[in-house]
Amino acid sequence: WIGVDKGDKVKAGQVLVRLEDDEYRAQVEQQKGQLANLEAKLAEDEHGSRPEEIQKARADVDQAKADLADSRVSLDRTRKLVQEGVLAKQSLDDAQAKYDGDIAKVASLQRTLDLAVLGPRKEEIDQVRGQIEEARGALAYAQNQLDNTIIRAPVDGTILDRNVEKGEFITTGFVGDKGAKG
Repeated sequence: WIGVDKGDKVKAGQVLVRLEDDEYRAQVEQQKGQLANLEAKLAEDEHGSRPEEIQKARADVDQAKADLADSRVSLDRTRKLVQEGVLAKQSLDDAQAKYDGDIAKVASLQRTLDLAVLGPRKEEIDQVRGQIEEARGALAYAQNQLDNTIIRAPVDGTILDRNVEKGEFITTGFVGDKGAKG
């Protein structure tokens, strides 16, 4: 859109030209979405684990401890039966392997519970804060690009010449006779 002709009087700040801005509007919306996503991630990290997540981790540890107690009883029973010659040594090896696996499972789930209680590391939160600053900069840049699609009169005056017509390609610098115009 070109809103002035040669000889028109204009006031400082008056809109002279509006360039196509669909691409720039889309970039602004994309950057707003990215920023909102990162701000939500920061809020999640700052709040830490939900109580339900901690309860589930505790329940998992409790279940693993119950399995461990059962495998301990089974190991003791199997050991006694192997000593009496009722079961083969392989049964004892299997029971010992299950017991050892259950010990490792309890330890692993306990670490998961401990991490859920602790919540995210400070460094992770700082990283998201840095990404938010980066996203704000990208949004500001995209917004600036969008704002630059509206060309305003810098001062009060008279239009002496109109160098472009609707439909022509323009650029920030002069390209040449047959290329985009500055």
